[in-house]
Amino acid sequence: MRNQVEFYRNPNVRERIAQYCGGFADDPQSFTAEYLVGYGESLKWERTHPEGFVSLPKKGFYWILKKGLDIFRSNWDRESTLGILDIEYFSIDYPGEPYAHPREIFKKLEPLYSTILKVFSSFGIIPLVIMTGQGYHFSTRVSRRKKIELKLEELGKIPSSLSGKYASSGPRRPRYVSHRHGKAFEGMGRLMEYLTHLILKEKMPLSLPVVTTDVAVGRVSRLGREAISIDLSMYGDPLYMRDIRCPFSSYQKHKVARYKVGEDLARHFPIQVALPRGDLGLADLFSMRFNFQKAADYAAQVETKIPECSDGFEKLIEAYRTSPLYHFHLAFDQEEHDPPKIWYRTYDAFDHNLLPPCVNHCLKFPNDHLLKPTNLQLLTRVLMKMGWHPKHIAGLIRSKFERDYGWGNTWMRYDASSRANFYVRLFAGLLATGLDGEKDLNCLSHREKGYCFRPFCGFNLADYNFYKK
Repeated sequence: MRNQVEFYRNPNVRERIAQYCGGFADDPQSFTAEYLVGYGESLKWERTHPEGFVSLPKKGFYWILKKGLDIFRSNWDRESTLGILDIEYFSIDYPGEPYAHPREIFKKLEPLYSTILKVFSSFGIIPLVIMTGQGYHFSTRVSRRKKIELKLEELGKIPSSLSGKYASSGPRRPRYVSHRHGKAFEGMGRLMEYLTHLILKEKMPLSLPVVTTDVAVGRVSRLGREAISIDLSMYGDPLYMRDIRCPFSSYQKHKVARYKVGEDLARHFPIQVALPRGDLGLADLFSMRFNFQKAADYAAQVETKIPECSDGFEKLIEAYRTSPLYHFHLAFDQEEHDPPKIWYRTYDAFDHNLLPPCVNHCLKFPNDHLLKPTNLQLLTRVLMKMGWHPKHIAGLIRSKFERDYGWGNTWMRYDASSRANFYVRLFAGLLATGLDGEKDLNCLSHREKGYCFRPFCGFNLADYNFYKK
């Protein structure tokens, strides 16, 4: 097999992809996934989709494969609520490192990979693990036909603005999303947040820091600013806006994002295959991920149906309800954003000049600074030290999202309230439970991260440590 187009012609490969989508290859309409996404450099060549991706109904399955595109399925599922944990290596200074030295990168990920499986297993949850180009996806699901779904719904809380979007149709939502399913998805996000806390509490022999949602770090090695991210960002967006790569999809992210990895790597690093890990070691996986024929042979030997884990999630919910994070979430939910009609005398009246320039800058020029998790983390840390309730920090961010700062139609597709709530809740929860010790909350570290806008400004970020009296 010379390329991914020939690889996709293999019936076993097609069946494994279809299985992950919840159906059968000869009948894409059987998929429980609501829609599919194709991604690849050929879309950019045609100039019809300059970002390199296209969202399609399920009948587009064969078209995606014929075009040799990477294939993703929607997180939105007709029969289940998916629970996806996504980890990946990233380097700010050398974004192409996972392609230049993939074996070394995955060795760095191995302790975290093992720890995540250990934490899942403690609740009786055995996920399907898929190796991608930069990390792993841990895939699970809870059937909507089981009582546990009601408990997921009870955990979730979505703003009225998102409820309105769920009740209407749009490009990625040919039908409405039920309010109950939207709440269950948000509840699943809180459980993934709790799992992340449990993972971070474990002792791991890691050579790199572990962060949430690609928060920047300072220089930690000869490769500069590198870290491992537990990326929960999919739970900060509407259910209909997020998708996940299928096992046995090709992986050509480096071909599309040439500006990030460099032209030389993009041209010479081969297209690989995303593989379910199963019981395989790294050596076996690497022998197949760059060899289409071996990967196709492997497709004949494995199953890729997302495992139904209701019993395990019931245990996870019981543990979550007794945790400090759950009680923080309750306190977070009890407060509401100020209504827009009074922003002029609340959020707008706040004097930004009281803040260090690196924080002030983000509020003065929110697009695109308030889209970067590192800035959202800093804003949350500083304002919590100043006595702000986390929900009103989210309200302040929302007030910037919903003003004309050149956002275009971004917040028509996404949701300003839920995005702001998610990130502040995530970072404030790490503070409230003591998992964020703020060791990097100082001017030197912030400068190393590349986020200092005015060196020697007269402020000292260390003074904003949440635990400092």
